[in-house]
Amino acid sequence: MSEYAAVPGPADWTAKDYSEVDRWAESMGAAEVAELQHAAEQMPTDMREWVGLKPADIPLKSIGAKLARITDDLERGRGFALLRGIDLPSDDFDRVRRMKWVLAVNLGDVIAQNAKGEMMGSVQAEFEGQRTADVRGYVSRDELRFHCDGGDVATLLCVRQAPVGGSNSLVSSVAIHNAMARECPEHLPTLYRGLPLYMRKESASEGKLDSATLPRIPLFRLSGGQLVCFSNLKLMELSYETAGISMPPEERAALEAYEEIAERDEMKIEFKLEPGDMLLTHNLTVMHKRAAFEDDPDPAKARLMLRLWYNVRGGRSQAFQKPEERRGYFTQAPLVIQEA
Repeated sequence: MSEYAAVPGPADWTAKDYSEVDRWAESMGAAEVAELQHAAEQMPTDMREWVGLKPADIPLKSIGAKLARITDDLERGRGFALLRGIDLPSDDFDRVRRMKWVLAVNLGDVIAQNAKGEMMGSVQAEFEGQRTADVRGYVSRDELRFHCDGGDVATLLCVRQAPVGGSNSLVSSVAIHNAMARECPEHLPTLYRGLPLYMRKESASEGKLDSATLPRIPLFRLSGGQLVCFSNLKLMELSYETAGISMPPEERAALEAYEEIAERDEMKIEFKLEPGDMLLTHNLTVMHKRAAFEDDPDPAKARLMLRLWYNVRGGRSQAFQKPEERRGYFTQAPLVIQEA
């Protein structure tokens, strides 16, 4: 057997397995939504107190089995889930955030997603024109290439969708690995060795931005017989571009082969989130991307998503990550969301 042999398992899927979204999405019933709304109402008024909330403080008993099933799908199954039917109020964004937080706390341990310590962020277009390296893609209307985020699980709650474009795509990183093992195994040693990763570091001080390049991050590695995957194609390229260095030819060739396989129609699934849909993707097995979109000219109707990252309690990443590596960007005191 080759050192870089295919690794079979439920996370090794292709488009034909999950092209019909209605067959695998989970939907909330009226009683479950009512319980979620009630739990949101019981939360403290001060957002700073949300950080310390535990599942026992805001339990979701009626939906507990569904959330457990989602966690199992994420950790031991296909690596993604979609929760539909979250009845969001159109005129109360504070309640929307509360509902998102209740779900998150009952699913795992929320982590900070930027250097400000922000634990929940609004994903909306704030930028027009040509992006520089230090403009994060989610504040633009541009296409975002396949990537993974921080923490075990990335979640995206659709509050308002764009009238044109903005669809989401998912691809199995495990299936990409296995396709490469069959078709172009010569690239796998490079991807197992990894590439450096450019990191944007927003300062807690207004208007300040810093950056850093992390040591090599393996796109693939084995841990306890399981394949662990992680990739952010754009940030791996930026690690060289921002340093004014050409990417080594073998790394460029390996990334191009990796992305070519990811973008094949038979490998990826594509769908459009609707208001009240929450997408969850496990960063160790699945990559996600977003299509470019045209926004509504009315800011009150413009595309709006709520993004949040969390770690699965007792999740498999604990076997190879140090506790300090699982804390996210807690360089500042954590806060739920940066108010405008």
